[in-house]
Amino acid sequence: MTVASVPDYTPISVRPVHAHGRLARWAVGLAAVVVVAIAASFAIFAVAYAIGGSGAIEDNLVGFLGMVSLLGGLLAALAAFALAVIARVRHERWALLWLPLSVFPILLAFLVLGEIFWWE
Repeated sequence: MTVASVPDYTPISVRPVHAHGRLARWAVGLAAVVVVAIAASFAIFAVAYAIGGSGAIEDNLVGFLGMVSLLGGLLAALAAFALAVIARVRHERWALLWLPLSVFPILLAFLVLGEIFWWE
């Protein structure tokens, strides 16, 4: 059996030209998870407050859920921010990189201002 070569064979790239780097995808995905988790905890907080008033959100599972989602979200947003900064330094051009680059500063400002002005 003879093997004939393929004339004018042009190799196809494994990755499409418009594909984004792994760091950028991780950063955007992690920031999206943070946004969804915090939005869900705020929704639970709002429903509990609407149903039971201020007594329903004091010293119980709802307050614990809010605290865990905010602090855990802050750490995850920090990781997403760092990944996005590294991706930008590597000249990644993706419009969705604004999400991890903005979620961490917004969440940090919310926590700092909330601690100073709203919470005791």
